Amino acid sequence: MKHKMLAILVVVALFNVTTHAEDVPSLKKSEEYHDIPVKVVKEVPLPKGWHEGLYFDGENMWVNNGEGINTWIVDVATGEVISEIEPVGTFSEGITPAGDGTYWVTDWETKKLYRVKITDGRMENLYDILLEPSRPTGVVWTGEHLYVITWTRGLGTRYHIMELTENERMVRKMRIRGIHEPSQMAWDGKHLWITSWYTKRVYRVDIENFRVLGSFRSPTSETTGIAWDGEYLWVTGTRSGLFQVEILED
Repeated sequence: MKHKMLAILVVVALFNVTTHAEDVPSLKKSEEYHDIPVKVVKEVPLPKGWHEGLYFDGENMWVNNGEGINTWIVDVATGEVISEIEPVGTFSEGITPAGDGTYWVTDWETKKLYRVKITDGRMENLYDILLEPSRPTGVVWTGEHLYVITWTRGLGTRYHIMELTENERMVRKMRIRGIHEPSQMAWDGKHLWITSWYTKRVYRVDIENFRVLGSFRSPTSETTGIAWDGEYLWVTGTRSGLFQVEILED
């Protein structure tokens, strides 16, 4: 009952923020915006799927898939799928660990943010939050805040980043204006990295000051998933493999 009441309160808060979208701060390109130099270290093949969000667990890469396809746990040395997890929804988007053995998962079709635990090879729904009319894509936990990207369609699609507490309480909401069709996110300990499916670029974001600092050309088309392993970024696309990318500047 506690979780259900919390979900209701969060949904009400989200609705109120959505209806006053023009009042929220905007995430825009900064004056120092520039092309970020990178180097592709290697490519790891992935099976055919509908690749979305990534999560690196310190050894293997978790690959969420849309279209009802299972989440894969992939050996990044070989590309071998060593195990699979049955999804909680019907079109999995992002996935990020909560640090307590549970995970947040977003789903495009159900329009929900889920809190799940893994039980016998499947995602067990502990509770969920309906974000309708918005559709969530990327989700990432920084250790302090949870960030969720949403798309709201109407007379032109509006993109937002929601900043939530670990109990999914709204802190703030930002309109994304500098990134078209934002997909997934990673956190490197200082900045957010956001992929764009449309522009095929990866953007570095100063989330505290609402500024996009720079970007680099993605090594794959239809860019979706992104993860940080402590040294490198990993990027994938809807139908591509995994690319390990080295950032050549601080």
